[in-house]
Amino acid sequence: MNPQDLVNYLDELIFSSTGKHIDSLQVAILKGVLNGQKYANIAEDYNCSKGHVKDEAYKLWQLLSDTLGEDIHKSNFRATIERIIGKNNYGIVVNSSQVDRLNFCPNSATDIEENEDIINDDKIIEEAIEKKTKRAMIPRLVKLGLNAEQIAEVLELNIQEVNKIIVSQE
Repeated sequence: MNPQDLVNYLDELIFSSTGKHIDSLQVAILKGVLNGQKYANIAEDYNCSKGHVKDEAYKLWQLLSDTLGEDIHKSNFRATIERIIGKNNYGIVVNSSQVDRLNFCPNSATDIEENEDIINDDKIIEEAIEKKTKRAMIPRLVKLGLNAEQIAEVLELNIQEVNKIIVSQE
């Protein structure tokens, strides 16, 4: 998964949760942080002030935290994404000092497109992230007045799983 694929995936998760897509500055922030850039460098590349980038980054980390159900900020973004994506004992391996491709196979430089096993693992990991995201949405849907049965139907989860999460939130 290359950084653009990761950004696209995060955008889809955020859109499914909020109904809004991330903007171009937020994309620049995500890519910049993945590449180890400081906010000042991102601001320079994006032609805006460091303060504006910091403000927008703060909003982005809050949005990702809410969407993924994890406390996310600049210093833990990469590690948190690696952990979330790597739940099935897969790590993200960066092929160079600048992030240009992410692989879901530890100690390997094989491109995902060239290895069917890795592609299958990628699908499993994406399904796990999707399920985690759905679970994180349950408390919000309860606040909106949906009952457990409606939530289970909308999120395509089983009712027992939804009830368990609702009870744990009380």
